[in-house]
Amino acid sequence: MIKHLRFFMLNLLVLVSAAVMAQNETVWKSLTFPDENKNNNKCQNYTTTWTAKIGDTTWSVSNFNNNKWSWKHIRCGRKNNNSVASIMNDAAFTEAVTKVVVKISEAKQLDKVNSINLVVAKDKACKDIVETVAGIETVAGSFGKETTFADDLTFNITAPAKNLFYKLVIDMKGGSENGFIHVDAVNYYAGTSDTSTSLTFGADVDGKTFTVRQGDSFADKTATVTPTDAKGSISYASDNEEAISVNATTGAVSFLAFGKATITATFTPEKGYLGSSASYTIAYRQAADPTKVVFDTNEGAFDCFGNENRYKEGEFDFVDMNGDSYTFTVHNAMLNNYGGGLQLRKVSASDATQQGYVVSPTFSKFPYGYRVTVKYKDQNAPELECPGHETEVSSQDDANGTAYMDVPFADGTFKLLGGSQVAYVQSIELTPLAKKEATTMTFPQKEYTLNIGDGFTAPTATVKGEDGKTIEGLTLLYTSDNKDIALVDDNTGEVFLGDKAGTAVITAYFNGNEKYAACQASYKIKLTKKQPQPVTMTFPQDVYTCYTDKAQFFDGFKATIKNAADEVLNLPVTYSSSNTEFCMVTGSGLVVLSETPGEVTITAKFAGNADYLPAQASYVIKVIKKEKKDAGISFKDTMIMIDLANPNTTVKDLGFLNPNNLAVTYSSNKTDVAEVDAEGNVTLKKAGRANIDVTFAGNDEYKAASASCTLIVNDYRTTPELSFDQEEYTANMREGNTFSGATLYNELEVAPLSYTSSNEEVAEVAANGVVILRSTGETTITVWFAGDKNFKAASASYKLKVVDEVVDGIQGITIDNMPEDAKVYNLNGQRVNTKALKSGVYVVNGKKVVLK
Repeated sequence: MIKHLRFFMLNLLVLVSAAVMAQNETVWKSLTFPDENKNNNKCQNYTTTWTAKIGDTTWSVSNFNNNKWSWKHIRCGRKNNNSVASIMNDAAFTEAVTKVVVKISEAKQLDKVNSINLVVAKDKACKDIVETVAGIETVAGSFGKETTFADDLTFNITAPAKNLFYKLVIDMKGGSENGFIHVDAVNYYAGTSDTSTSLTFGADVDGKTFTVRQGDSFADKTATVTPTDAKGSISYASDNEEAISVNATTGAVSFLAFGKATITATFTPEKGYLGSSASYTIAYRQAADPTKVVFDTNEGAFDCFGNENRYKEGEFDFVDMNGDSYTFTVHNAMLNNYGGGLQLRKVSASDATQQGYVVSPTFSKFPYGYRVTVKYKDQNAPELECPGHETEVSSQDDANGTAYMDVPFADGTFKLLGGSQVAYVQSIELTPLAKKEATTMTFPQKEYTLNIGDGFTAPTATVKGEDGKTIEGLTLLYTSDNKDIALVDDNTGEVFLGDKAGTAVITAYFNGNEKYAACQASYKIKLTKKQPQPVTMTFPQDVYTCYTDKAQFFDGFKATIKNAADEVLNLPVTYSSSNTEFCMVTGSGLVVLSETPGEVTITAKFAGNADYLPAQASYVIKVIKKEKKDAGISFKDTMIMIDLANPNTTVKDLGFLNPNNLAVTYSSNKTDVAEVDAEGNVTLKKAGRANIDVTFAGNDEYKAASASCTLIVNDYRTTPELSFDQEEYTANMREGNTFSGATLYNELEVAPLSYTSSNEEVAEVAANGVVILRSTGETTITVWFAGDKNFKAASASYKLKVVDEVVDGIQGITIDNMPEDAKVYNLNGQRVNTKALKSGVYVVNGKKVVLK
């Protein structure tokens, strides 16, 4: 059973009065609906059939099929915004009716029901105007959204009368959602002669409301029955057990949560007596705090709206728990009759005039601002704003019935709005904010100028305290005053630039916290349209040549586009062919070539965009018939004069051309004059004439070929003169085992020299020309010069006779000074300068002398 319906039925039960039947009462007349009835939905005179009217609409019924009505009940449903259903008995009752019970089997969206009343019609005719008779208890309220229930609706008539028509009216006006009630039967009860009773808590309690503050004591209330000898039992119940519970037997109350509850005592009689009841109300309130301002609906904070159940606007005085009055500006707000609280509606999201709201005054008792905390009912959260500081001050909602916002200004106000739909505000609490440390916020620079399309890294804001030190870990919010130019992420500050030129100001806000005061800073972004830059477009080759049998394997070249910084750009390119019958080209540059000889120009174009200027490039494709080509080998000159002074060269240096880099062979017709190896290295041997021949054997692509160059080798070198001062010499082995008496004349001082002996058994010769005597006999001593790039080869010799004879007399002479014009040689046969001689043995004019 749903909570709201419990409270509704409980209220019906406690309304039982002294005139209600006891256990022996019986149904005097029970009216149920026949199985079949015609579709009778118009206002007519009442007969034995039942009729009902729902505004200007028709009844809807269960099990509708083929326009035949199969009724087990009447369905009171709403199809538009003006649905009122009514059921009236067919004739006036001749007995005094004391109770009417409406049997209901099913209901849906009963929160759309305004009221269910039992009234008395003025006459028998079916009219919209009805008159409520004093003494008839009415039932009204919010019923919840659950779909089924099985309790009866009971109407107690405290002043029974005969000959009356009774009419049940179900008002479902307003709203747009559908709801319905299935009425199965209406039972009418007549009075009996049982003794009535009266139950009371006392005149100072019955019907009274007691306000109990948190921490206050409360004396429990008990009820007594009159007459005192009436037999039966007394029980107690609370209509709000979640806030204030009551012991069913003793009537003792317990306070569980702030709220209001009606405590009802019920006398349940034994046979011969009628039941009775009495009640009182307790409002359990939180204790008042002089440092706070609290507007609580349970305290009557919003009673200034009255109980007219309609939206109002203007200035209204809200009363806080301390009894102080504050004037609020109100638009589209009212006091909710069913759940209590301040009701704000939102009719249109786009029309501000249709938005329900209240705007607070300033609260001078909070010099550093305050926190406003709003408790609301259900899931329809209201919105909180700080007028004039909407972007600086933000509210938070725990999605569980509480929203709050800090207003860090001594003269700050708050605005409470209806939110996304109707909001039900239960309380508004203001608590003071402590004095906060002043802060300052800065960005690295105040302005940034960028081109459209440029990347941008948002700068970081720095917040500093009064001591000049940076404060870390603060939560910042960001806004942009021109989202078309620069859109900023509210929480991270990341900036997304638009594609239009203009200026945007990005502002960062710190809304403050318990320690630090709020601050803000801004920087400007100036977005400009940049001028398109030139680009270059190229192909890998200007001309591509292929044979007819290879044409199908060529896919075409792709154009490369670069900017001024030589960076490759990925820009859209279109390709075209100058001869589509010979060659087709796709949008990606792929070509389809004909396998016949021909020529085509492929052109690539970039049309240009906001960043880059247009550009184009072309290349030529030539398809030729495959024939052997000339090898192309040749010498630049077919006859070359060359000096033997540079004996080493190559065929390439001789001017041989091989443009196709073909494999060739080399040869010389006179290898004694010039010789060539397999790599084309040429070595000159002597003066003369020789042909250097190059041969290509041919291959699949090139014809066989040969080339020849005649070398005329000249020898322009000087022939040096080598000679000894005598043609013959005699050496005596008894004077020593070496001989160095021969004098060599080498005017050009060629070198190196080598020596040989024709008979080494007689004498050998050292590398320095000194002869080593071996035995008696004759030999020829020869000095050789092999030649170099400046001099030809040359030689000289003398005959040496070796003897073994005893010699008397002086073998040499000794002198003190050497004549300057003398020809002086050392023992190695080398001529020396007479001016720098040291002591020793020398050969002077062919004779050995000793210089002191």
